Amino acid sequence: MRLVYQSLGTASYVGIESKDENEIVEQYYSLWNHGATGGKLHWMSETFAYISTTPEALEDYFHNSSYHLLLNNYPDTWEGKEETEEFNAEIHKLAEKRLADLMENRETFHSTNPRTFDYSLGKTESHSLDLATQPFDEEAYKQGYEQKQRSAAKLLGD
Repeated sequence: MRLVYQSLGTASYVGIESKDENEIVEQYYSLWNHGATGGKLHWMSETFAYISTTPEALEDYFHNSSYHLLLNNYPDTWEGKEETEEFNAEIHKLAEKRLADLMENRETFHSTNPRTFDYSLGKTESHSLDLATQPFDEEAYKQGYEQKQRSAAKLLGD
């Protein structure tokens, strides 16, 4: 798997390239769970997808995920030492290395046309009130139902 970075100024894209679709999805979940993105995964092909993020969110992502990488991959070394300066220094060192590796893989893989830019999870839509719609009136409903029943009974000859 390979991560690719595209800077957009105050925002950026991170591309995920792999021949294994499941690996791309798992990397997306990692980016989502550790706060790098709140948007969706955009597929460009069977082997490439990207997310939108910010440089700050990426930095937070690498620190958060590095914390968990160290604990998950080296539990004998780091478990119980989460609050030590040594552990924090190791997290920072690993996060900086991973971020630097990503920054070396800079490519322009997506058009920055504003019509296709993914800003966030948010969705804006207009809501209008239909002034002709009345709130539900249970008594009026019951009276109308009873009138319909009486009318039906008259038609049937009761």
